[in-house]
Amino acid sequence: MARVERRDKEPTKQPDPKKEPGVEGGKISRREFIVGSGAGVAGLVIGGVVGNQVIGKKAPAAAPTTAAPATTDGTAAAVEYKAGYQLYYDPYACTGCNMCAVACAEHWSAFYYPDETKDTLNLEFARIRPMRFQYVDVVNVCSACKLIPWAEGTDKHPCEFVCPEEAIQVIPEGEGVAGYYGMGYKWVDREKCLGADKCWRCAEICEEQFGSAVSFDPIEKKAQICSRCGGDPQCVKACPEPGALTFGPAIINGRYYAYKPTDAANLLFRKMYNSRRKL
Repeated sequence: MARVERRDKEPTKQPDPKKEPGVEGGKISRREFIVGSGAGVAGLVIGGVVGNQVIGKKAPAAAPTTAAPATTDGTAAAVEYKAGYQLYYDPYACTGCNMCAVACAEHWSAFYYPDETKDTLNLEFARIRPMRFQYVDVVNVCSACKLIPWAEGTDKHPCEFVCPEEAIQVIPEGEGVAGYYGMGYKWVDREKCLGADKCWRCAEICEEQFGSAVSFDPIEKKAQICSRCGGDPQCVKACPEPGALTFGPAIINGRYYAYKPTDAANLLFRKMYNSRRKL
């Protein structure tokens, strides 16, 4: 498996340096604050307000850094970035706590908009979205569906295939930004993406046929699609329930999992309670 380049080296494919993240250190994380104070709902409301106030602003350039986890002897441990994996969730273990979305929103808002989002949390930046239905929770995230060459003429992802600007790309192993994108997973080139106001084709094809996993950031309204954090998804690390959210080898086409959230909730309800959902 090819090594993913560290962020302190010049990557083979690099986003616009004006969009590089800054790092805020020496402070308690927002996730720790939310867990300690029980202020998740208030954080979401405040995040939405602040996000609306900064629409159109650009993040200044900043030097990127990556903090590697420490081992027992105090040295930095190398992160294993995994290629060809899929996100799986266990609906029986998932409690709908939303910590996966919090971790995802923090990770990506700090990457693209470090200054605008440093004092708030806006879940609109999350690529993974737990959704609550009657007695069941559905974790909505990109299933990495692929088209079938003999039936549809290509093996591209549906959203990738319909993008008129080729903004949705698969970044090969050994390229990208460690901890954010690469290792053969999808990524959105924000310089090419036309945004929600001018396009919407990726979200349309996903919503109508394959699921509902494309969202748009609240500042520039560019498309957001799960990149598996380049093979080291933050949502899996943040999940407090053992086995509720896992990262394992992809065995079948992601289209198998690509239910629309409402359809997934109906199916899950019938499996869990042997009854049809009433609402």
